[in-house]
Amino acid sequence: MPEQYSTSNNRFYTALLFFASLVFCFFFIEILLRAIDFNYQLYPARVEFGWPNPVVIEKEFEIDREMLWLPKGYDDRMAKLYGTRPSIVYMGDSCTAWGAYDQALKQRIVEKHPNGSFSFINVGVGGWSSFQGLKQMERDVVRINPKVVTIYYGWNDHWASFGIEDKNVAHFNEKNPWSVHLSDFRLTQLANFFSIKMYYTPDTPRRAKRVSQEDFRRNLTAIVRCARDSGIIPVLLTAPTSHTEGDEPAYLASRWLNDLSDLVPLHREYVNTVRRVAHDNDVLLLDLFEIFQRLSPDEVKTQFFVADGIHLTSKGSTVVAHLLYRFLETNALIELLVTR
Repeated sequence: MPEQYSTSNNRFYTALLFFASLVFCFFFIEILLRAIDFNYQLYPARVEFGWPNPVVIEKEFEIDREMLWLPKGYDDRMAKLYGTRPSIVYMGDSCTAWGAYDQALKQRIVEKHPNGSFSFINVGVGGWSSFQGLKQMERDVVRINPKVVTIYYGWNDHWASFGIEDKNVAHFNEKNPWSVHLSDFRLTQLANFFSIKMYYTPDTPRRAKRVSQEDFRRNLTAIVRCARDSGIIPVLLTAPTSHTEGDEPAYLASRWLNDLSDLVPLHREYVNTVRRVAHDNDVLLLDLFEIFQRLSPDEVKTQFFVADGIHLTSKGSTVVAHLLYRFLETNALIELLVTR
């Protein structure tokens, strides 16, 4: 056998053995990480407070580099809505996505204006913050081109993150596109974990909020300006709640807050930011937070909100629809909404 042939053959088998060893190590570490139940999926599994659970995530959501996550079929649904010019588009998080105030408002408008033309689209997505809302406004809502858009964010913005703000997740995804496509592998998650700890985690014992208060202000301001530039009338809503100091839902302390006592004052701070954006930009504001604060605390807690003090009951949604109708009527927007 020629010496050159033998050397080439040895190199081939050495390379093959090296490759096989790498594959073996990959699968061994992957299996080990799964065996110890290591999991570090940033989004959406590590964000939403109690919902969706991993099974729902797998069935109903998909990871997106820009928006962090989307309901499955979202892009196709949006594409069909472009240019439809509905009366109202409702933007927001799960309070909007799951809330029934959109349907209740339609029912009220149809009753009051049976000969009018009114349509709406609810584009709220569970777990979204104003960071994702701004992306949605720029990418989708302006192309749907409604007459009016309601903007209802705040809860997810001020929840404690898992060490990385929403904007940094998007930056991380942009720099590491492979991590999105390979996110189901525990080795990828391990690499993400160390990368984030090394480059993104702030040097503080308190976890960063998903969206800082200043970024929340910037995001809402940008959403408002984008709407106006597209000929859409923006309406800001503050997020109402039944929370009171000393009676906060205890489960929120385990994951979504640095300290349970932060809950009430923290939410007020973000509500005040919405008010500030409305004032500074001369935007219509329906201050649901303030209105609900003036109602009977017992009625608000037991009838208008579910146990988490965040999401509205059916009766609570009806109240919001009633308030929203009166607000639109007072600001001479009802006729605009029911006119073809």
